[in-house]
Amino acid sequence: MKDTLSPCHPLKERISSSRRKTTEEWLQEVISAQRIDFRYFITLSFNKAQTSEISQYLDNEHIKKVILDFFYPNKKPENRLRIWFFVEKHVTGYLHLHILMEGVNALSWLRKNNRKITLRKSTLFDIVARDFSMDDVITEALTNHLQAYVRRLGTGKQGVDMRNIGNIQKRVSYVNKSLSSFEFNKWEHIDFQNSDF
Repeated sequence: MKDTLSPCHPLKERISSSRRKTTEEWLQEVISAQRIDFRYFITLSFNKAQTSEISQYLDNEHIKKVILDFFYPNKKPENRLRIWFFVEKHVTGYLHLHILMEGVNALSWLRKNNRKITLRKSTLFDIVARDFSMDDVITEALTNHLQAYVRRLGTGKQGVDMRNIGNIQKRVSYVNKSLSSFEFNKWEHIDFQNSDF
């Protein structure tokens, strides 16, 4: 007996492909119209991962607060950095998180107020030897801050993976891959409530 796909299978693939392309184009338009300059791509993996999108959105609210408290420990400015949250589902059904985040001028940021940041000894040696970049300092300090204040995060290297944004179109495409695999109903992978759209 010949194994065939249902007649609606190709239609589903076309719809998901069209939905993904349209979503990516819309996000690129928002980035351009709002002049968003994303600098970091962050992936957060959890020891006790959520399976419910709603619960993850509630956690995202806390994660956003932790990030903003790191950069702005006192009063939050109106023109603060913008953050977008995207939820992705593992094959196991557990969720992890991708974040697109703008950056700050690191030297100006360090000069303001009294900053408490945690760095490895090797990073301090690199700073003394003038063999460092301020992006590396921000990346390491924010990673340590997230692991200290988001209790469900893994403590190893896989808990927080923070890197330079690279090609923004590829990142926007990557965070929308859920639309191609029917893992979510419509656009549940985008956390509109906590993202700065």
